[in-house]
Amino acid sequence: MLIYKLFMVYYHKVHIYFKINIMVKFKLIEMKRNLFLLTFVSLILASSCELFQDEPPRDFVPDEPDAAGNLLIINNSNERLVLYKDEYIVKRIPASATDYLVNIPNPNEGTVELVLYLWEDVKDDPNNPPLDKVFKKWLVPLANSTDVEDRATWHISGASQYTTVATINFSYYGGTDEFVDIYLNSRTGAKIMTMMPGQQYKKVGVDYGNYTLHYLYWFSDQNDAQGFEELGWIETEMINGSEEPIWLVLNESRKDVTVIVPHLGALQNTGTKYGNVRITNRMSYPVQIYAGDKLIEDVCYLEGGIARNLSTIDNDGTYTFILPIYEEEAIETDYILSAKHITNGTVVETETITVVAEETVDWIVDGIADTEQPVEPDEPAE
Repeated sequence: MLIYKLFMVYYHKVHIYFKINIMVKFKLIEMKRNLFLLTFVSLILASSCELFQDEPPRDFVPDEPDAAGNLLIINNSNERLVLYKDEYIVKRIPASATDYLVNIPNPNEGTVELVLYLWEDVKDDPNNPPLDKVFKKWLVPLANSTDVEDRATWHISGASQYTTVATINFSYYGGTDEFVDIYLNSRTGAKIMTMMPGQQYKKVGVDYGNYTLHYLYWFSDQNDAQGFEELGWIETEMINGSEEPIWLVLNESRKDVTVIVPHLGALQNTGTKYGNVRITNRMSYPVQIYAGDKLIEDVCYLEGGIARNLSTIDNDGTYTFILPIYEEEAIETDYILSAKHITNGTVVETETITVVAEETVDWIVDGIADTEQPVEPDEPAE
């Protein structure tokens, strides 16, 4: 009997130990499983966080301007904007006209396409902007340098009539100590550029449209904080002895133009000069006049800023075109002019014309080439 009791005691102890051992093993297994689940969930969350970091915020948070850059943006649109290059977000730009500097690496210094959207049009999915909602688009050859003299400037207006932006290449030759501010349309209009003597081919992006240019000249003494002195304005230019506004016409045919900024007090000597070509069409049909590969109306000075199909001259018609001379200190330049049949584009006559400042040269379009034989009109294309 005693042996039986001892056996039962031993049996219960072993059974309890076995049960405890089993329970501990199950607990360890459960703990390992929970640890695995926790690790798995943590990895998922970590991966999700990385993904979420690439997602742009749904609320508009403007980016800080860069400390140095090759593009200066002046946002006069009063709109919050998003700048893209190659469909990637470059900057979120605040609705402020304060100078905003952006650096866009461009090692080859080729032409890049910059696109602006209104924040309201892309806020639902900034990484996939709708192509039919483009606000502004500028094709510009950006320098890879961040030097001030190499920097392009984009003047952004609130106008929505045109999407494409034109490029103005301003040059202000040396030989003076005067700085110049350039305004559009009036003395209180948008200031699109400040230039110092010697700067050339400063690129400014401006919306298509017809503008007048207004130049404010000033001097600043670097040794005197109060040394700013306004010297005067130039707001007109002499065209054939007549004082005219300084027109700037920007459109699809004039999307890359050159402007020579004159020196104060020496308008005819340092600014853009002009000469005249009086063309008379002696053919029996209308012709269109080209300067190089462009219609002459896309090159010549436009009175009132309007082309009015000037390139077409009727038979026995005459028109005097005012052509610019851009070279520094030059008083003449050569233009290769062509007259083409109005319907089939056949070249009727080509001539190299030397345009001289303030003078008029005549060109008679009569179809007489080097052979001295008249060119017969071609039959209109069917």
